[in-house]
Amino acid sequence: MEMKTTTAEALLGMLSLCSMSGYELRQMIESSIGNFWSESYGQIYPTLKRLEQDGLVSVAEGERAGSKVYSLTDGGHARLREWLGVMPRPQVERNELLLKLFFGNLQPVGQAREQVAERRRLEVADLARYDGIEREISQKHASNPALPFWLMTVRYGMAQTKALIGWCDETLAVLDGMAGLTGYAGQEVETELAEVV
Repeated sequence: MEMKTTTAEALLGMLSLCSMSGYELRQMIESSIGNFWSESYGQIYPTLKRLEQDGLVSVAEGERAGSKVYSLTDGGHARLREWLGVMPRPQVERNELLLKLFFGNLQPVGQAREQVAERRRLEVADLARYDGIEREISQKHASNPALPFWLMTVRYGMAQTKALIGWCDETLAVLDGMAGLTGYAGQEVETELAEVV
């Protein structure tokens, strides 16, 4: 059975953790699944309204005047479990850096190198951030039965980031080797690399 993952499934999952207001959902998404799942904040409130209409969430008045707190209903729990049982679909990543490198023979090597070096810098910063997240949630949620699963997602990010740093180092070495060659200064030239790809 195919089931497209949408904002609705992400919100149902977040509300399985605890009841929250729309604002709290935004904050929680940003500090947790936002590390690996991009969610449009403009879709949160319309989706919550639709989930309420479908009987998947219930709404109560919040402590602040006019605020609403959303909770998962039994139907919401059932829908979430159904979605969890469906095999994830492969997804193609949109990667601007790779797109620019694919057409790299049309730009100066130094420009491509600068872009890869910046990506490496960002990945190193991300690795430090993931390390901090791992320590923080391990300390704060040591007795939470969900902790091993949360750590799996953090360690995926760490493993991917380490691999990307290695790729950046390898790519920078190749670009450094190309820097002294002719024909890599932004002209439209055919290269052996382009022919292979």
